[in-house]
Amino acid sequence: MRRALGLTTGLALVAVALSPIAPAQAATCVGAVEKCEREPLVKIKLKAKGTPRVHQGGRVTYTLDYSMTWMESFAPYWASFWVGGTLPRGAKAPRTATLMDPSGRKVATFPCHRYRDGLWCEVPSDVSKPVPHKGRIVLSTTLARHGGRTAVARLGFDSVDGLGQKDFERHYGRAAARDRFCVFRFTKTVVTKVRS
Repeated sequence: MRRALGLTTGLALVAVALSPIAPAQAATCVGAVEKCEREPLVKIKLKAKGTPRVHQGGRVTYTLDYSMTWMESFAPYWASFWVGGTLPRGAKAPRTATLMDPSGRKVATFPCHRYRDGLWCEVPSDVSKPVPHKGRIVLSTTLARHGGRTAVARLGFDSVDGLGQKDFERHYGRAAARDRFCVFRFTKTVVTKVRS
C-alpha cells in the first residue's frame, strides 16, 4: 500500500462471529532496530472473534475485522503487513488466510508460515492493487485432541511502516524486515471454551 503526501487512509480489522475478546492493546514495537522510539505511522484498529465453544480436537475459525489509519506526513511512505500471531498450544497451523472486503467479497488468499514468534501470513502488498482500507481476515485451525478447557489465541497485525519506495519494492522477508525496520504489533486475545 502506498502512502501519498498529505493523504490519510484507514484500515480496520472487523470480527464477525464468535467469542468476546480482551481490550485493545496499544501498538508494541517488536523490531530489532535499536531506535524505534516513535509512534506507528500506520495505526490499526481491530476486533477479533473466534468460535466460542468446541470439543477437543475441534475446528476454530478466527475472524479479524480491521481498520487502518495512515498518519499525515510531509513525505510519502509505504508499508507492508503480516497477519497472524499465537495460536492455542498444539493447534494445527493453517496454510492460508483469506482477505475479504467490507461487503464480504473475497479479495485474496495468502500463505501462512510458522516463525519463532508465532504463525504469520504475509498480506499482499501491490501498489497497483492495494489491500482494502477496511476488511476482514479469516483463519481456521484444528485444536489439539488433548488440550485444556480453554484455547487461547493472540492474533492481529505486524506493520512495517515508514518504508521508502525502493525498500517496499524489495519485498523483504519477515526476518529481514524485523532486523532493518520498525515493526509495530497490534493484537487481541481470543478465548474459546473447550468441551471434553
